[in-house]
Amino acid sequence: PFNPNFDYGLSNDDITHVLHFSGIWQVPSPKMTGLAGGLLGGWEVTSISTWRSGFPFPIFSGTDNSFSGVGVDRADFVGTNLGQAKLDPGRSHAQLIQEYFNRAVFVANAVGTFGNAGRNILRGPGFFNTDFGIVKNTKITERTSLQFRAEFFNVFNNVNFGQPDHSVADSTVGQIFSAGSPRILQFALKLIF
Repeated sequence: PFNPNFDYGLSNDDITHVLHFSGIWQVPSPKMTGLAGGLLGGWEVTSISTWRSGFPFPIFSGTDNSFSGVGVDRADFVGTNLGQAKLDPGRSHAQLIQEYFNRAVFVANAVGTFGNAGRNILRGPGFFNTDFGIVKNTKITERTSLQFRAEFFNVFNNVNFGQPDHSVADSTVGQIFSAGSPRILQFALKLIF
C-alpha cells in the first residue's frame, strides 16, 4: 500500500518558467542650483517584475477508499488523455474561477484502490507582478538628507489566482477561491543623517 513509485512525479515546488527583471535608474540631474536644482535633481526610478508558470497540484478523491488510514487517496482519471483535463487558459476570469480544470474526467477512486491519477498532474494559474517605485533624495546639509518614496506594489493590478480546489469529494472541485494582493500604494519619508 505504500509504494514509493506511486508518488513519482513533479515536486510541489516545480516551476518550469521564471523570469525576473529588476532595475534602478538614477535620473540625470540638471545643472541647476537653488530651489530649481533641488526640485529637479535627486530622482530615482525602480522596478521589479516577476512572471512565472503555475505550481503543480494533484487531484485527490477526498475519501479514504483505500482504507490505508492516510486519507490522501488520489482520484481516478476516467478520460482518455490528460489533455482532456486542461481547459483553455485564455478564458475570462469568471470562467477560470468557476472551473479551472475539467472536473468531469476525475471521479473518486474505487473502493480498495489508491486512485490512478498521478502525482501533481495539473498546473495551477501562473503569476505576473510588477512593483514600481519613485524616489526623491533631497540634500538638506552636508551630512543630512531627506528621502521621499512612492512605491506601487502590483502596479498593473494583475489578478494572480491561487490554486483551485482539487478534491473530487467537494462540490467546489475545480473552483478558485483565493487571489493575491491587489494594487497597493505606499508612501514613505525618511531622514538620513
